[in-house]
Amino acid sequence: MFFNEVFLADATGFIVEFEKQNYIVTNWHVVSGKNADTNELLSPKTGAIPNKIKVLHHSNHIFGEWAEDEVYLYDNQGDRRWIEHPNGQLVDVVAIPFTPNDLIRVFPLDMALVNTDVVMRPAMSVSIIGFPFGLSSTGWPIWKTGHIASDPIVDYDGRKMFLIDATTRGGMSGSPVFLRISSGYTTSAGHHLIGGPLVTKFLGVYSGRIRDDIEIGRVWKPGAMVEVFLYGSK
Repeated sequence: MFFNEVFLADATGFIVEFEKQNYIVTNWHVVSGKNADTNELLSPKTGAIPNKIKVLHHSNHIFGEWAEDEVYLYDNQGDRRWIEHPNGQLVDVVAIPFTPNDLIRVFPLDMALVNTDVVMRPAMSVSIIGFPFGLSSTGWPIWKTGHIASDPIVDYDGRKMFLIDATTRGGMSGSPVFLRISSGYTTSAGHHLIGGPLVTKFLGVYSGRIRDDIEIGRVWKPGAMVEVFLYGSK
């Protein structure tokens, strides 16, 4: 995240295609530069809020190489370019429209992974995929492991999110969260699978810890993200 050429913070995002438009999905607090709960500035030393992001994409020429792209958060009139939930920052998820240039290649999230037939339960292991403190593996994101900490069927705090217990760090806001499992789970029909192929389920968008002193973080469910696309406004 940058204000002009001043670096402010690292963050994570991922690509979703909706109605033939590509979007970068991340958190409201990432693009606004403000705490979604308190409205406090996230960069109090500079007093700056981001006006652009620099994104590493796959190179369109050689797989495994990377191409940087700048995405501006405001248009020439100073209006924000991202779309957000009808409830605004109460749902800490946004989508930034962008058009890939000839130097980059995009791999949008397969939204069919939302429907993978696995019954989610507390204490199940999940993967949060992002860039802790900007760390990467030669450009590839880091996989961190956590566990579901609240009943995922229930909307925590009356909003479309659930909690995870994970040692996440700064830079991971906006990370996609997945379940990957091959045995020991139950389907919606009540079948118990002991062994089988590895399956992947998309669980939502990570948006940081509830408090700095506990390792309990929020994950916004896919339904919240879909509402941003369907009902979001500029």
